[in-house]
Amino acid sequence: MRFTLLFILGACLSLSASAQQLFTVKGIIFKKNTPVTIEQAVITNLNRKTTALSDDLGSFSIEAAIGDSLLFKKADYTNEYMVVLSRSMQSIYMQPVIRLNEVVIKDKSRQQELNDVMSDYKKKGQYYTLDPSVMSVLNSPLTGLYELFGKAPAQARRFRQFTKEDQERSAIAKRYNRQIVQQITKMPDTEVTDFMLAFTPSYEDIKIWSDYDIISYIKKSYQYFIHHKDALKIQKLY
Repeated sequence: MRFTLLFILGACLSLSASAQQLFTVKGIIFKKNTPVTIEQAVITNLNRKTTALSDDLGSFSIEAAIGDSLLFKKADYTNEYMVVLSRSMQSIYMQPVIRLNEVVIKDKSRQQELNDVMSDYKKKGQYYTLDPSVMSVLNSPLTGLYELFGKAPAQARRFRQFTKEDQERSAIAKRYNRQIVQQITKMPDTEVTDFMLAFTPSYEDIKIWSDYDIISYIKKSYQYFIHHKDALKIQKLY
């Protein structure tokens, strides 16, 4: 029995030592689904903290033991892992990273778009000035009367007014919006719209208010909203 136990122990130790014995793992790295080999790939033995590079033909060699994990890395390819299970020649297949072609988008700002429309009005000769002075009317009556009462200049003036209002709404929305209101009041989603419609500040206020003024305004308005919620709904309905 003692002899048998010693024999088993010795065999286990022998197998363990064999498993830990270092040898050179060799192989070739390929681009997946092609016969193309990959050069200058980095091979790392994660257990031994050693590295190697594949050569111009995609061949590599690195020391390892049975059970070691190897990491294969290359720019524009996904990482590949392999556990060393034998001393045989290895074939590694690396998947290329699929990259979309770069698309350069030159985005126009809202202000640029509005300015372009106004420029188009002017380029087409539909007006010279949208606000003719008395002297310009006297000096050139036909042109002055056209710019005062003509259809195209009237359309341009309406668009200019729309542009002004659009810019003011954008300026208000940058500093008074749902996110800011909810952050300050912790108001539920179901009430935010009614609150904002009832207490949206004017553009003239927003221009001169500091952040502290806006926070204070929202807090005071919310206190009023809590106590007069029903009355505000009736006014809205009316």
